Amino acid sequence: MKGQEQIRLARALYQLQIYFAALRLPFGLRDLYRLAYGDDLWEEMPGATWIDHLHKDPTIVSARDEFYTLWTIFETLERSGLRLLLEVIDEETARLGIGMGVIKPGHFRRRPPDDPNR
Repeated sequence: MKGQEQIRLARALYQLQIYFAALRLPFGLRDLYRLAYGDDLWEEMPGATWIDHLHKDPTIVSARDEFYTLWTIFETLERSGLRLLLEVIDEETARLGIGMGVIKPGHFRRRPPDDPNR
């Protein structure tokens, strides 16, 4: 990943941590990375080694003041190759009765352009 993509991913992970804290979920990103990729591989996945340090970087922390939604967070995770992490987020939150709205494979599309004939 290039620098700007890494910053985008770090901000998305930080924003997701804010959602998790607001929902008072009994797990965090580290737990979900481990579930998704296993104890041996999780730290090699994009963004995993930053999880404990996101709150220390002013560039990342400033992301809480930007407009973001679960859609924009999940879009960033998808683009970063973290599809399995998204699936685990979906499964674990659903187990608690929370629908996070993770887009299923094949349903992740941009809005179609406006029809000029309307």
